[in-house]
Amino acid sequence: MRKFLKNILVKNNFISEKTFSRMRKHLVRVVPDEKIIKYLDEINHEISTILEISGENWRTKFLSKKYTSLSYQEFDIEKDREHSEKYDLIILEHVLEHVSNPYSSLVNLFNLLNPGGRLIVVTPFLIKIHPAPLDCTRWTALGLSLLLEEVGFKKRNIKVGQWGNKSAVKANFKKWVKYNPLLHSLRNEENFPAVVWCFAKKGTR
Repeated sequence: MRKFLKNILVKNNFISEKTFSRMRKHLVRVVPDEKIIKYLDEINHEISTILEISGENWRTKFLSKKYTSLSYQEFDIEKDREHSEKYDLIILEHVLEHVSNPYSSLVNLFNLLNPGGRLIVVTPFLIKIHPAPLDCTRWTALGLSLLLEEVGFKKRNIKVGQWGNKSAVKANFKKWVKYNPLLHSLRNEENFPAVVWCFAKKGTR
């Protein structure tokens, strides 16, 4: 019945397929997910090996590539220096806030990148504490950029973004909510970022 109703609404232009896709997602994931999709479309021809930490959200984008998913804390990105495989792309989505030593974690991941490899980081800012099992740190877009510079990425190879607004921040006070176009706006208010992301490329030398 739900699929039937969706088809009627889309066919009659009451709502778009894109809006339906957005409605399946958590509110704070809508905008960064669309930024990631655009970025992956731009770099897909350059990458062959992919590592996603604690998730398989992007597996379907790499059906013809070598894709690996490792779960944090089973794969301890803070301390594990025994992992020898190298990757063209590492995706760290909503994980960095849960590690006690983010600098050490990013250094380890930097070392797992091939020359010219890419790192995608997404992390919340104005979002309630959610221990899993820890919840330690928040960054602004500038703070995340400076951290990645300290790790070893060149400033020219770092692109950061952030999204949020007052209503999105308030919507998640009590529970995690999915995007509802009748209740939520996707406009961006620079002073109220709910989520921050970064795309960084490792130098070739």
